[in-house]
Formats: sequence, structure tokens, C-alpha cells
Amino acid sequence: MPRIGFVGPSYTDAFADEEAINLFQNSVESQGAVAPGKAYGGAIAVPTKGLLGTPGTEVFIRFPGSDAPRGSVEINGRAFVVVGSKLYEIFADKTYTDRGDVAVDTEAVSIAASSIQLLIVSAGAAYCYTLSTDTLLDVTMSLAGTPGRVRYSDTYFIVNLVGTNKFQMSALLDGATWPGLQVNAVSVFPENITSIDVNHRELWVFGAQHAQPYQDTGSDNIFDVIPGTLVESGCVALNAPDLLDNSIFWLGQDQRGVCTAWRSNGYTPQRISTHAVEIDLQSYTPDQLSKICTYSMQVIGHLWWVIYIPGAQWSWVYDVTEGLWFKMAFWISENGPYESHHSWNHVYAFGKHLVGDWSQPNLYEMHMPVDNGDGSWSFVDDAGSVIRSLRRTPTVENEMQWMEHPALTIDMVTGLTPQPPFVDGDGNDRPAECMLRWSDDRGMTWSNVHHAPCGFAGEYKTRVIFWRLGRSRYRVYEWTMTDRVPRVIRDAYLGNP
Repeated sequence: MPRIGFVGPSYTDAFADEEAINLFQNSVESQGAVAPGKAYGGAIAVPTKGLLGTPGTEVFIRFPGSDAPRGSVEINGRAFVVVGSKLYEIFADKTYTDRGDVAVDTEAVSIAASSIQLLIVSAGAAYCYTLSTDTLLDVTMSLAGTPGRVRYSDTYFIVNLVGTNKFQMSALLDGATWPGLQVNAVSVFPENITSIDVNHRELWVFGAQHAQPYQDTGSDNIFDVIPGTLVESGCVALNAPDLLDNSIFWLGQDQRGVCTAWRSNGYTPQRISTHAVEIDLQSYTPDQLSKICTYSMQVIGHLWWVIYIPGAQWSWVYDVTEGLWFKMAFWISENGPYESHHSWNHVYAFGKHLVGDWSQPNLYEMHMPVDNGDGSWSFVDDAGSVIRSLRRTPTVENEMQWMEHPALTIDMVTGLTPQPPFVDGDGNDRPAECMLRWSDDRGMTWSNVHHAPCGFAGEYKTRVIFWRLGRSRYRVYEWTMTDRVPRVIRDAYLGNP
């Protein structure tokens, strides 16, 4: 039976009719392995290359009020979250303590940490938090302008000053003191600073059309231009850059256009976005693009760069380990559409991935599905809401000739239905199931939805087969799953099983 490309070199491509939402590719590193063992909690075998469902979430802390968590940081075993106007310290037992007030708006905050202090930039104001005394000090008036983003390097806190070409450095090891002479103006490009980041002790200063790396030279300027390193790509948003895989990742813009995704390769930008990603990102308004936030995390060995876009139907994720893009999205099951995944910041604390919801006062723990040992699963939904995984294949065709489609077999892990099992509309027990529909006109119109059982608990030999699918000159298949079980797909095969 021929494979139809459920797993392949690209699985989000607007021109090949492909789509992957809440599914990511996983390559097993054991040569020749088909089912080498457990991928994550429970007895789930993973093929040499397959698709896994994205992590689920559970509420770690629900904060009072209605404001969203706007940023977080961990330093030396302590973790802090800004929620609305409050700075909270959070603890492993899911409790929290109010550490003071900051200026508030609906945008993300920027937080940097030294071994003794935090510097928080929120709503155009800056605050220094001293870890030893748990005191929060407003230092906005000490700055030479309005702070935008803060980073830390070589004992200095550094902020860019909004609407200018300047950045300012604090005193040595002291985020409460900002000498007026420690202000640098960018001279190598003409535009104002849009963002800053620090990598390998080098300060990268982004404009709208350029980026310039600086280093601490010990001169009166402290940070000076590294000669010959001007980058001909700027940054589209204050919170777009992030650090991952020993590189800076950012969404670029210049005089030619916006929203190519780059990673630094030394001082040479390396394009990582695809045309499909660029077409989608360039469809958003300038206001949406200016409010993009990104964060990075590691999921079972996969390094992810997550891009949150306000008002979008999904969050884009670049998997550095696989070199592939996919979409992570929250399914509004009441009326069917997706929206951006309910996370826009991340901190790894207490051995947990904690992400802040952009729409509710919730801090979630994010984790791959876990077998609870009693016939149930954890982390198989989005804090109680259904995760809808979707895989749309490339077009199946043979030079526009008629092709018979007697059956489609989805090679996936089955028998993971929880105990007690799901219940159908008539109150009868049912196994987990997946769904299939198809298009014979390259995704313009679609068939009815067809269902196939995926086995009750322990029925690991269940085969998922859709029969009598007719014929087509060019067909696109769309597989979906919404039941609260882990999703592991090896591949799919067309023909009589």
C-alpha cells in the first residue's frame, strides 16, 4: 500500500494543501527502530518518524481578578509572575505572595534578572526588585526616557528608550541606579530602536530595518559596536526576539517588507520561515504585528520557538530540532473555529513548564500526556477544553489520472481509551475515535465527516480503517481527533489493507 504523506519533510504548506494543528513531528534517534518504547508517560510506542499530539495544560494557579499573567521569570529557585498590576512570587505548592504593584496595561512585561535583583519594565515604567529584602522600587524617574525592554549582561541592566535611538545601562550590579551618562545612541543605522536582546554576552540592538551587535569593551561607552557586524534586517516587534539553541530568533522587517523569521548564525541571519508562514504572518495588521510575543521551551527534547499573534487563529511554532513549523491552537468547540493557543509567556520553574494565558488570570502547567496508572490520563486537554488535532495531507494524485481509493488505513497507536470509557449520545460506552473527511477539488469543498473507532482500553491491535472512499483525480484527506487521549500517528496508507 502506498503512503500518502501523513509524516513528511513539510507539514504546513499553503501550496501543497498541507496542514498540521496541535500535532508535531517526532524523529526517534534509534536507527531502524519502529517502536522503541515509551515516548512519554504510559506505554506509547513511537515510530522512527511520526506525529505526536501537542502538550495539554492544567491550571497551576488561578490569580484573583480578571487580568492575564503578563510575564514571568525564575532565578535561583525563585519564580515571579506579573499579573495585571501585581508582582507575585509563586511557589511549588501553587501558592503565591503579593510583592508589590507595577504600572498596568494589556501588553506583555519585560523582566530581567541578576543574582540579586529583578528589573521589571511594565507600561512604560521600570521597577527594581531586590531579592534579599523583597522590596520593589519604582526607578522610572531615574531613566533618560521611557523604557521598552530590559536585558541583563556583564552586571548591567540595559533598557531601550521608546521612540528614540538610545539605550541606557544601570550602575554595576544595581538596577536601582541609572547614571545619566550611561546612555548610548545608535549611530550605525538611522531608525529608532525597536527591540534589544543579549546573546553570548553581546547586546543586539534592533531597529526597524537593521540590527547591530555591541560588546562590553570597558570603554566609557561600556557597550561599543562590534566592527563589521551590521545586520541588514530589523525587528517587527518589541517582544519578537527570543533566545534558543544558542541563537537569537526574531521576526524581521526592512525596507522590502515584513515578517521573515530569522535566526542568528554568527552575525549572518539565517531564514527559517517558509512561504506558508510568511504569507500568514504578513496578513496581519501593523498593530497586531507590533504586539507579537514569542517564547521558547523544550518539549521531550524538541526546542520550540512559539509565536503568539493577538487576534490570530493559531500560534506558530518552529521546532528547531526537526527544522519544521506547525500550529498550536485553542479550539472554540462551541462554534468550531480555532484561536491562538492560550499561552504568551513561559517560565521553567519547580521542574515544570508554566505558561501564562493571554485571556484569563491563569498560569498553566504544560506537559505531554501522563498515564495516571488508574486507567485515566492527565494533560490530554487544554485545562478542561478539548484539544482538536488536525492533519491535512498533501494532494494525492497521479498526473491527474483517476485513482481508486478502496480504503485508507491510519497507522496510529490505539487502545488508549480511558477507564471508564467515553459515552455516546445514547449513553452507551464507546472507544476513542478519530474522524476523516476529504476534498476532491484541492480543499475547496469537503465530504461529510466519517468516524472510525480507535479501540477500548488495552485493544492495542485495533486498526483504524476508512472504507469505500471512491475515486478522485486529486484528493486531500483531513484527519482530526478530539477525544481526550494521547495522539500518536505513524503514517497512513492508501489501498486494501
